Amino acid sequence: MSMKLDAESYLKSGSNELRVLEYRTTNMLFGINILKVNKIVSGVKTFTSVPESHSAVVGMFEDMGRLIPVVDLAGFLGVADDTTRREKIVVTEFFGLLTGFWVDRIDWICHFQWEDVIDAQSVFSNIDQRYVIGIVKPTEERMVLLLDYETILLDLCPHIRSDRSAVRNTEVDFSRKKILVAEDSPAVRAMLVNEMLELGCEVQQASDGAQAWELFQQADFDLVICDVEMPQMDGLAVTLRIRQSQQPDTPVIIYSSIGDIGMKARAAFLKADAHITKLNLDKLIMTAGKLMNGESISQEELDADKTEPAPLELVQA
Repeated sequence: MSMKLDAESYLKSGSNELRVLEYRTTNMLFGINILKVNKIVSGVKTFTSVPESHSAVVGMFEDMGRLIPVVDLAGFLGVADDTTRREKIVVTEFFGLLTGFWVDRIDWICHFQWEDVIDAQSVFSNIDQRYVIGIVKPTEERMVLLLDYETILLDLCPHIRSDRSAVRNTEVDFSRKKILVAEDSPAVRAMLVNEMLELGCEVQQASDGAQAWELFQQADFDLVICDVEMPQMDGLAVTLRIRQSQQPDTPVIIYSSIGDIGMKARAAFLKADAHITKLNLDKLIMTAGKLMNGESISQEELDADKTEPAPLELVQA
C-alpha cells in the first residue's frame, strides 16, 4: 500500500492541514503524519538479523530491491507484549532515510488542522517523557498520541547527526544576527539553538507555529528557521504569514525531516528562501550565512539534497 498519492493530494500550501495515519500496537493508539509514510507492508514473516543493533531492531527485509531495517516500536517504547500480534510494517521516509516500524494493525487516516493538535509538553510538563510530542482526539472516546519520530531515530542511531566540519567556515559574522528557531522536536530544537548560540547569534525559540508567529511580530529577525510539522500552526502557514506581513523580506529556511520534491515545491511556492532536509546542519549554516549576507540561493543549490532515501544504519544501544 503506497501512501504517496494520498500524501500528495492533500497538503495545500499554507492550509495548516494535517492527515494522520492511525495505527495500534499493544492496544495503544499512535499516529504519524502521512507525509512521513512511504508505504504500508503486510505479510513479512521473517527478518534478517542485524548484528550489534539496538534491542528493539527485529532485523531487516527487502522491498523492491531496498533493504529496510525494522524497529519493534512497542519494544522500543518499553511497552512490548507478544510480538505475534504484529501484522504491519509502517515504512517511513524522513531524514532522507527509510525505516520500518513494526506495529499490530492500521486503523485509518484522520483529517485535522494543526490547531487541533495539543502540545504534549503542556500536558506532561511534570512528567519525564521523551517521545510523545502531540495529542489529537478524533472523537471524545479516542485519543491518538503523535510520536517524536525524529528523536526516536536519533536515539536509535546517534551517528546520523551530521558532522559539523563546515560550520565554522562561514564568512558571515553571526554574532550580530537575530534568529528565530521554530521547531517542535525538543531534541532537534536544542541542537539548532545550541549551534546558533555557539556561533554568537541572539536566538529566540518556539515549540509551535503559533508561538513562532507571535514572536515574529514582536521583533525584527535576520532569519527564521522553521520546521513544517508543528502544533497549532505548521511551518508552511507560518511562512505564508511572514510573506504577508510588514516584514515580508525576512529570509526563511524551511528545515524539515520531510525532504521530498513535493514539500520542496510547496516551500518554494510560498517563497521560502530554501528548504533543507534535517539533519544537514552544515548546509543549513552555510545557507543561513549566505541569506543573511544578502546572497541569493541558486536553484542548483536548492536541488542539491534531492536524493533517493537510504536505509537507516542502526547501531547497538
